Formats: sequence, C-alpha cells, structure tokens
Amino acid sequence: METFEVTRPQFNDLTSKEKGSVSNNGSGKEYAGYIRVTHNGETILLESDAMEPEDVSFSRDLSWIPEIIKKAYEIGKASFLSV
Repeated sequence: METFEVTRPQFNDLTSKEKGSVSNNGSGKEYAGYIRVTHNGETILLESDAMEPEDVSFSRDLSWIPEIIKKAYEIGKASFLSV
C-alpha cells in the first residue's frame, strides 16, 4: 500500500544530516517551522520557514511549492493507475 504523509516536525525531530543542511536564516534553524513530505517512508521534501522577510517570494525560496504539487500529482496518478 502506498503512503503519502505531510508532517510538521520540530528541529529536534530532524536527522543529524538534515540538521546540518537546513537554513539558518531568520530566527535560526532551531526555532524554524518545518514541513516534511514523505512517500512510503522516504522524505521527498523538507522545507522550513527560516528565511529573511525580503526572501519571501514564489520566485525565490518558495519555488519548491509548484514542484511538490506536481510530484504529489505524479505519485497519486501512478498509484491510481497501478490498481
């Protein structure tokens, strides 16, 4: 069975590798809000709101949004067609 999950982990819930690679802008990575998207237990997206106010635009740091919507669509379509 295919699983698709969206969670909001805290910094302490991240793996050591993830903690080392997330953005430290804004108030700092320890205080940022996170969103994790997993498919069958594998993280396909990890993003945070750790960004400077001037960086908040869909053409810069938030460009991942259309990409993850498309990826979710493709995963859903593939799951539906395999039934």
